[in-house]
Amino acid sequence: MNRTISAAVAFLTALTAFACVRDYREVINAPEEKFYKGQEYEAARMLLPYINKAGKDQLLFMMEAGYLLHMAGKYEDSNRVLLKAAKIAQVMPISISQEVGALLADQTVKNYRGEDFEKVLIHMYLGINYLMLGEHDEAAVEFKAVNNELQKIKTEKGQDRYKQNIMAKYLTAIAHELRADMTGSEDDREYAEVEYRQILKLRPGLAMAQRDLFQVRRSKKDNTGELVVIFQGGRSPIKVSRGKLLEDPAMNSAVNLAIGGQNLAKGVTAASIMTAIAIAENPIPKFKIRTNKTKCITVSVMGRDVATETLENIEYTAMKNMEDDYERLRGKVAASIVTKAIVSLAAGLAAQETTRSLSDGNSGLSSLVGMLVGAGTGTALFATIKPDLRCWHTLPATLQLGRIRLAPGKYTARIQYIGYNGAVNETKHLNFNIKKKGKHFINIRTLD
Repeated sequence: MNRTISAAVAFLTALTAFACVRDYREVINAPEEKFYKGQEYEAARMLLPYINKAGKDQLLFMMEAGYLLHMAGKYEDSNRVLLKAAKIAQVMPISISQEVGALLADQTVKNYRGEDFEKVLIHMYLGINYLMLGEHDEAAVEFKAVNNELQKIKTEKGQDRYKQNIMAKYLTAIAHELRADMTGSEDDREYAEVEYRQILKLRPGLAMAQRDLFQVRRSKKDNTGELVVIFQGGRSPIKVSRGKLLEDPAMNSAVNLAIGGQNLAKGVTAASIMTAIAIAENPIPKFKIRTNKTKCITVSVMGRDVATETLENIEYTAMKNMEDDYERLRGKVAASIVTKAIVSLAAGLAAQETTRSLSDGNSGLSSLVGMLVGAGTGTALFATIKPDLRCWHTLPATLQLGRIRLAPGKYTARIQYIGYNGAVNETKHLNFNIKKKGKHFINIRTLD
């Protein structure tokens, strides 16, 4: 008896401890709120206790804390966190069947692997941090890692998830320009030129790249410096549920198609399958757009104006990737769920038949047992099918860039925040210095 009581106490203690573990989506609320009030460092400090704890959400906490430290201007601290995050994100690829299996399990207890675009952005922010620190060699390495990550994703998925990251290519070119100006390396200058040519193939109408391609050729004889503005606009989308599995017409059609391709066991009908899975939530989430009121910023210095250009649309990339995944996995998810429903219903019918034979044909009892077995296994299974709504919350919606070449000296820039209606939402002024052949980076983020 004592042994039984001890075991029960141990079980309840473990259950209580598990219940007390706070979920990522609960933890991130307060730091995110502080961040949107402009308290980046305080927000990051709230997450520091979580980044060194091994667990299912560690990667997310590292990405969030690393980004918040980045926005607080703590670039070295940010890199310490993001370098660890990059290592955790380098997991073995999984097959489509493994992906589907994971979707149909309780994903909230599984380690978060990171969305493809999130893994890419870890290296992007490492590179930007290094640029802000003046460590151009390290910056170039991280921006190259962005395109290495894209190639890895292509290999894993067997398709192009999205085109090369133009922001990373642009910053790679800038890093190599800096190295060329500092060392006189013609290899670095040529590398920058190749990057600009590739950017123009991806975005033929990008006037900024055309100007910069021309400039990199003549920069050997040019002693001017440059103001480089990195603008991060708005809030990235976050994951939400698509609702019940059968509420989505495309998934409903996929389920019906999967049922039609099955040899149904005796007594199992299409209607009973649809009834059994009606409780299930769609396991593949979707991204919901949040706020982004600033289309771009304009920077004015000594009568010269430049507007930032969007080079990476995180909002679009996140939503497109998720919809691509939905298209790729929907049929296999439907087929797997239908198979599980058939097994559940068949188990109920088998239990019913067994009970009938053991109870002298008592049809009422056998029907009850069959219903309980079938419904029990089905409800237990399908009630756990829920989408994983974890994602990197504090990212911006867009990454933009603007550049102005200037003679060495002290300057004041007027920065205007332009809304999508063309109106100026806000104006600020910033003092900065330009050195001979140097580049001064400023990093701006809007939060609404």
